[in-house]
This record gives sequence, C-alpha cells and structure tokens, in this order.
Amino acid sequence: MWPYVQIDSEYTIGTDRTKEIQDTTPMLDMLDMVSGFLQVLIPAGQTFFEIKVSEIYSQNDRIQRYLSYLTEASHVKIFASNFMIKMAKVLISMITFGPGCIFSEWKRKKGGLNYKTSNIGSYVIIEDDSENVIGSVHRFQLTAQQAYKLYGDKAGPKITKAMEKEETMQEVFWFLYRVVPRENINPRLSRQFNLNMEYDACVVQIKDEHTVEESGFPENPYAIGRWMRPEYEKDGRGIGTEMLPQINVLFDMTKSFKEVGNKWGNPPRQAKVQGVEGPVRVTPGALNWVTEMDNIKALDSAMNGNYPITEKSLERQTAIIDRAFFKQAFDPLSDLKGDRRTTLEIQERVRGTLKKLGPPVGRLWLELLTKTLERSVLELIRNRDVEQPPAELTGISFGIDYVGPLALALKSEQARGFQEWLNFVGQAHLQFPEKHVDDNIDFDDAIPRMGRTFGVNVEDMATVEEREAKREKRAQDLQQEKMMMAAQAAGKAYKDASGSPGEGSPAEAVMAGAG
Repeated sequence: MWPYVQIDSEYTIGTDRTKEIQDTTPMLDMLDMVSGFLQVLIPAGQTFFEIKVSEIYSQNDRIQRYLSYLTEASHVKIFASNFMIKMAKVLISMITFGPGCIFSEWKRKKGGLNYKTSNIGSYVIIEDDSENVIGSVHRFQLTAQQAYKLYGDKAGPKITKAMEKEETMQEVFWFLYRVVPRENINPRLSRQFNLNMEYDACVVQIKDEHTVEESGFPENPYAIGRWMRPEYEKDGRGIGTEMLPQINVLFDMTKSFKEVGNKWGNPPRQAKVQGVEGPVRVTPGALNWVTEMDNIKALDSAMNGNYPITEKSLERQTAIIDRAFFKQAFDPLSDLKGDRRTTLEIQERVRGTLKKLGPPVGRLWLELLTKTLERSVLELIRNRDVEQPPAELTGISFGIDYVGPLALALKSEQARGFQEWLNFVGQAHLQFPEKHVDDNIDFDDAIPRMGRTFGVNVEDMATVEEREAKREKRAQDLQQEKMMMAAQAAGKAYKDASGSPGEGSPAEAVMAGAG
C-alpha cells in the first residue's frame, strides 16, 4: 500500500519518488476518475436517489406524495452540506488505496447535516463472518487541554495531572473510539436511550487505559467501503495498490524516455584536439572556428537509443494505467478516429463504457453510500428538519433506489430486454392472433417498473387508485355511450314503426294482409 503525505487534510499520493509522481499519469488519472465518477454517481444539483418503501405501501397516494417530498427535501439538505466535498475525498481514498470512511452527524449549531472523513491508517475495520463491515475502531489525538475541555475529569488521571501545570497542558494524548453493534439491548428500556441503542460507542484514553465515555447510536455513523475486497484482506484494495508495480515500471520508463529524448535533442559530440578555437558552442546560431572541416560532429546516433520504440513502450504502459483507472469510461470519445461520428455510435459507446463500472460501484452503493444516505434521511426526520411522516409510515422501513446517470445506464439492459420482448410478442400476435399471446404481458406491473428504470419521477406515475379510477370512469363513459346509442336506435325504430309505411315496402304488405 502506498504511504501518503497529508497536507491540509488532503491526500497526496507519495512513494520514495515523491517528486517524480507529481503531474504524472497515475495522479491525473485518479483525479479524472474521481471527478467523472462523482458526475455519473452523484450529479450535483440533480436527483440521484429516490426513497422507496415496499410496493404494498407505495401504492397509497398519501405515502407516495410524502416519499416524493422527502426525496426532494433530502436532496436539498444534503447538497447544502459538505457532503460532496467529503465524498470526493472518500473516493480518492477508495480508488487509490482501497478503504474509504465517512462519518455522518447532526450539527444543530452548524445548520444540520455534517460529514467527516477518516485518514487511511487511523482506523481498523471490524467484520462479521460474512465479510460485512459491522464496526470500526478509530485512533485520534488531543492535547491535555482539549481533552479536559471535552471530557472534564473523566479524561483520565494523567490528563488531569497535566492540566496542573501550564507547560504540560499541550501534551498530546491518544484515544481510541470504538463503534460496534450492541451485544445486549434491554427490551424494557427505550431505544432512544443512548446506552440502549443499536450501536455501542466507547472512547478510551490509551495512556491511562481509561474509559472516558460510553454512548450509542441508532445507526452506525461510520460508513466504510472498499473498492475491492480480496480474500483475507478486510481493508480491501484500490486501483492504486493493484497498479503499483505498473506505476513503478512507468516511472523507470519515463526516466529512460527523458534520457533518450535529451540525447536525440542534444546528442554527445566529439571535437578534434586543438582543432577548434575556444570551447565548442552548441547554442542556436553559434559560430565555431575550426582549422579543418568536420572537426566538430555528433557521435554515432545509434548510441542515443531508439526513440520511437521507447516512446511506443511508454504509450503502451500509460494505456494500461489509463485502462485500470477507467479513463475510457469517463472520456469515451477521446480515441475515436476521424471526424464522422454518428449519434448512435456515440450513444452506444457511452452506454457500453459506463457498464464497466458496474462491479466496483455495486460495493460502493452497498457498503458506503446507501448507509450514509439512510442515516442522513433519518437524522433529518429525527431532528424535525423536514415534515414528519404520515401515520401510515409508522414502523415501516425504507430503502434507497439510485436514479443517477450511472444507475440508469446499468438498468438500461432491463428496459432494452423488455422492449425486445414487446417486439417479439407483437410479431407473434400478428402471426397467431387467435392465440392472444399478449395476455402474457402484465402491463400494470411492467409499465411503472420501466418508468422507474428510465428515471421517471414517481409523481408522474399514476397510483393504483388513480389508475383504477381512470378505468372505472372510462367504463362508465363507454356504458353511457352504449346506452345512448341504444336509445337512439330504439327511437329511430319507434319512429319508423309509428309512421306510414313506404309504398311497396314489406311493412305495407304486412299491413295490407292484416286488413
């Protein structure tokens, strides 16, 4: 794993060649990927997730309206916080190193939602037997003065003693902060009581081995994700750690490329002893006086190295690293040849490259983003920063459904499959109309589902009650139309029967026979 240099709480990739890594392909690829990833995952100012409940409850019109409101209000509150800034730092950590951690909290004095990140190496991940992150232990430091102000006498005897003298008040003390699922929950106590909440939080001062504070959280405030999670590696791995050997090769090849280029641009020369007046001048336009021609000339060019091969090798090595950082996924048109690019070609290329992000983004949604968003929404409700849910939602769990550009691209295959199936069913119906093959399509379920796949706002889709009301009205209108047509036909028949029959008509013959 790469060591890192922390400057103003920002991560800067570093190796033994810290000077060489600046302004090189790995750093630029990583920054480009973070920027592109945020744009397709969490587009700023746009709806990128929806709050969902079980389909049984979502058909209720009142519940649907509230969920739509809560989705919109949550986006406004989250984007107004420091969420995007911290998510960028988390993605840098995940993509480069492997693990990334974000802490969500409610700061009443600072206007609501607030997010923090943890540095690589400052925390330990706790997993269950299914490799799921269930808790963590974080290491942090405070001066004696800071700790005493925060915890008082509970900070520990050595901190209390350090506060007795002014020269020791700035002595640094290390603490451990552990958050894990609570083992024993008392059913007789309220779950709102912090020592009976779902997650147990404990602060320990290391030097005194003293428990400073115990509390709890209804949800885990730390969401920790891994870019990839190889077997027996709970910290996971990022693209940077996986590509480190290739990056080291790139550094060596870059040095060789510069050396070869310098030799070709300014090759070594030979000059005849006492054949040149003064030192040899190699600046542009320089004039050298020689006793004989060709007293100054470059050495054999074969000694300068093969520049084309060196350049091509460097390009291939750079392309490997570009591919690892999904450069093509965020800039899919950069390597298209020529100027004639059809709209279909561009759309298919963008759609195809975004799908490559499916596997890594699935873990990010599961481990990090979903947990952070669910806790954020609950914090907004608990602190009454949004309207309270209706009574119908009491005790009902909710989930997060992603509708950003990347999520819709990954879902597009479902929609395309349904469209192809419809075309097949339509053709089969034309060939075998008596079979009624279209009866196999459940339009009432399929159409709303496809709407959600395309990212249609839930308010734009009719509820079951609205759909049934439309059908009932249409049936009533049809029935009234039939009754009106029947009445008109009966009136016409009565009129025809009550008038004089036309000359030579069957009615005249019947009436004549009756007479």
